[in-house]
Amino acid sequence: MTLASEGSLISLNYVLSNKRIFTGKGQMLPLTEPMAAKILDRIHGCRVLVVGDMVVDEHRLGQATRLSREAPVSVIEQNEHLFMPGGGANLAYNLHSLGATVAVAGIVGDDPSSCRLHEMMTASNIQTAGLIKDPSRATPVKLRVWASGDRQDEHQQVARIDIVDRTPIKEDYQQELLKYLADAVPTFDCIMISDYENGVVDDHILTQLIPLAAANGALIAADSHGLLSRFSGIDAITPNQPEAEDELGDSLSSDTDVLNRGLVLQRKLQCKHLLITLGARGMALVSDNYAPVLIPARTANSVADTTGAGDTVAATFVLALLTDAKPLHAAQLANIAGSIVVTKLGAATVSRDEILSLLKNGSAT
Repeated sequence: MTLASEGSLISLNYVLSNKRIFTGKGQMLPLTEPMAAKILDRIHGCRVLVVGDMVVDEHRLGQATRLSREAPVSVIEQNEHLFMPGGGANLAYNLHSLGATVAVAGIVGDDPSSCRLHEMMTASNIQTAGLIKDPSRATPVKLRVWASGDRQDEHQQVARIDIVDRTPIKEDYQQELLKYLADAVPTFDCIMISDYENGVVDDHILTQLIPLAAANGALIAADSHGLLSRFSGIDAITPNQPEAEDELGDSLSSDTDVLNRGLVLQRKLQCKHLLITLGARGMALVSDNYAPVLIPARTANSVADTTGAGDTVAATFVLALLTDAKPLHAAQLANIAGSIVVTKLGAATVSRDEILSLLKNGSAT
């Protein structure tokens, strides 16, 4: 069995340390800074529609000053209050930050949070015509409370409160969303489905959206928090380890498990590219172009917050694929982007210059 044969297990560490280069199917060329620059430059002009759950991320930061007299909890004196795009909106921001032309589509409430979401995205030239307002629903909000000590600057998350309506979308608003999609999908190069299980991405939407996108030649990708089998047959799926394990009904505790079972999952989902994020262990790429590959995590200088890192990885990986980058290079690029975003507070984004700077000063992995 050769290293590039179907079902073989390859560690990217092995490939790089032994300076092996594979050609044809299974080609593995280490990503260089010039290669990355070309990929990132080609992103400009790519048109991406994000369909799914749009969320407002609210952050309250303060200093823990004393214990409350009412309960054994800290009293936090707030000194900063931030609002950031979350869920599918954060995915859209990451796509835009890397140079793509982006629009969003989904169901939100008719409330101050939806206005705030609209204002944030409009300010970044993200198209919002596909946001359908349902006055009977609340726009999803995830409130995170952060606290520092009286002698330290770094904040730690101490509480999170989610405001989410998981009831089925009403038919009238669903039909309005489908009408928008019917007109909009043919004008985009890529459709990214962002499913945070808030009700927008249901079977009725998927059974019309996926065939429509495929018929118009769009690349179709999904970043979903559950029920991955609903996306069977699309181009790319980017679950994290727990999501992959839930779909498999099996543990991915070892590298061998990840590679063997990742191949099983890719075949089950019938997708061209499966990128599983593994937290501190890195990520695994299972692609039609390669045998399964492990990509070790880069060591971040200081991990501030992992919120939204999956959105950054998904955006970078899919945009690179859209530019016809090799899937391995797309995954390596996503690995670098993910290592940058976890050093920032909240659902953050990365830029072309940040990625190239880190690649210039470190290894491709």
